[in-house]
Amino acid sequence: MLKQFSLLYIEEDETTAHAFLSEFEKFFNSVFIARSAEEGISIFEISHPDMVVTDLQLSSLDGLEFIKRLRAIESKVPIIVNSAFNDPHLLLKSIALSVNDYILKPTNTNLMLQALRKAARILSYEKSLARSHKMMQTIIDEIPDPIMYIELDMRVKMMNKAAKALGGEGLTELYPKCNKISDETSGGCSNGSHPCPINDIIKTKSPTTVRHVHTDKEGKKHHIDVHAKPIFDHDGAIVAYLEIRQDISAYLDVQKQLILETKKLTHLSMHDSLTQLPNRRLLENRINHAIEQKNRSGGGFGIFFIDLDHFKEINDSLGHLIGDELLIQIAKRIQKVIRKADTIARNGGDEFVLIIDSGASDAHYATVAEKILNLFQEPFRIDGYEINSACSIGISMFPKDGQSVETLLHHADIAMYASKKAGRQQFSFYHSYESKQIYPMIQD
Repeated sequence: MLKQFSLLYIEEDETTAHAFLSEFEKFFNSVFIARSAEEGISIFEISHPDMVVTDLQLSSLDGLEFIKRLRAIESKVPIIVNSAFNDPHLLLKSIALSVNDYILKPTNTNLMLQALRKAARILSYEKSLARSHKMMQTIIDEIPDPIMYIELDMRVKMMNKAAKALGGEGLTELYPKCNKISDETSGGCSNGSHPCPINDIIKTKSPTTVRHVHTDKEGKKHHIDVHAKPIFDHDGAIVAYLEIRQDISAYLDVQKQLILETKKLTHLSMHDSLTQLPNRRLLENRINHAIEQKNRSGGGFGIFFIDLDHFKEINDSLGHLIGDELLIQIAKRIQKVIRKADTIARNGGDEFVLIIDSGASDAHYATVAEKILNLFQEPFRIDGYEINSACSIGISMFPKDGQSVETLLHHADIAMYASKKAGRQQFSFYHSYESKQIYPMIQD
């Protein structure tokens, strides 16, 4: 084990140094001999030996001060004191300087070898840890999301490049608190402005995810999912926390855009592109909904089938653009005389269908029908033209005229054609169709 390491031996006595070299040189890759403290420091700075054996009785520099200077250069280098001083106070001072062992002179070869091998084991373990740390650092640096290894005092002992790129003020510290590893301007967990995932873990001992919304220095909001999980020892006690942050702002933006696009597509699939009114598909859905509601609560509703009179002549004489604009204006006029709870839909071509809710009698629907017929008294003004239009209306009622979408629409259509046959510009009820009770428009 020792053969892979180098050793610096500081000894001012030539005989003792020669004896040490002849005894221990064969165990090491290389052994450096220093005849003074200054030479030892120079060799240490140039050659960086793996471990040091030193006497405390040095003429030019106090042995303890020499150890302090070595520690200032490399804090973790194993140092073994090999001294003739058997002073408990000196031993305690050496321990305070974190020396690895204290071997008295004359040197016992076995004791020294034990101390050197122990130091070698520590070095091997530390090098193994360093390699593992370096490998782990390399791995987590490739991960684009910020990762932090947080100890129980909330200090970050390890983080990847993405975490460092957050640019928080804590990056100037050796082991910053986790809430300081961020460039947000809206505060961290410590001031209560964001939920702390570690507080949840302390209570539950289970992984958790919380949502943070940070505002960066440019004023842009970032939605951050903070995933945290506990790290346990062999006894099941939490010894640290692992935290991964995911900026899901772009995902949320895409999701929001998808929702908007879905709404647009849904609207397009359910609405007439010209008038923006519900189309046949949405109309049928709403009639079904009305049927279900009335079956539960009781009551009824009416279906108005409206067909424009002589619309084809307008299209043929003035063109489809004028005809389209006329349909739009008619739809707007009808919307003004029905309630929000009612529905107006374009059934196609020059046909409109209304769902009129909560009608108690024929008289109620007749009043609505008369309002619609009267909407056509005033001409429609389009591109310099004054266009006189009119409509015929057929009415079916739930539940007495039908209890399905198809039946109600079909019966309203039959009633509308009865109005056409009776001379147009009027309305008729399906249940009055056989008795020929047609209701012409009442002139004001």
